[in-house]
Amino acid sequence: MESPDPETMRLVSAADFERDRKLEVLLDEMVAISPLLPPDFAARVVSARPFAPWEVRRAWAWKAPLLAISGLLAASLAVFLAPLGQLAPGTSLAVWGELLAAALASPVSAVLEVAPALLAAADSLRAAVTPGAGLALLGVGTAFGAATIGLLRRRTVRATR
Repeated sequence: MESPDPETMRLVSAADFERDRKLEVLLDEMVAISPLLPPDFAARVVSARPFAPWEVRRAWAWKAPLLAISGLLAASLAVFLAPLGQLAPGTSLAVWGELLAAALASPVSAVLEVAPALLAAADSLRAAVTPGAGLALLGVGTAFGAATIGLLRRRTVRATR
């Protein structure tokens, strides 16, 4: 199993992961049994370590996502509760259900409306492009994608300190 190293964006092998895990366990054991280290040594090391944006160990990193999710839930709740002041509960539930159905059915109906035009465009492309030209175009696109991925994997990422 390989995964990218966040600082260099190179693949790290399973052996490297296992070596790092063993080193971390050894260091934890040394800190736990050492009488010379102060009791808050581990907490100071963790607090001095730079915070990476993909980590979730600090609560303030979740502030923006929680704000966005709570805003969406509050808006949905407001849409549901708004008719309750003037309508009966059954009617307001029916209005909310219709709004929800419209929100979910709108993209489906758009795809169904556009499907005949997409099929006509595909037929005209099929008639205009020979199979050899189509394969050549797919090959050029694949080569461009592979070159782009190769260039992006070679670029090193530097962590700001």
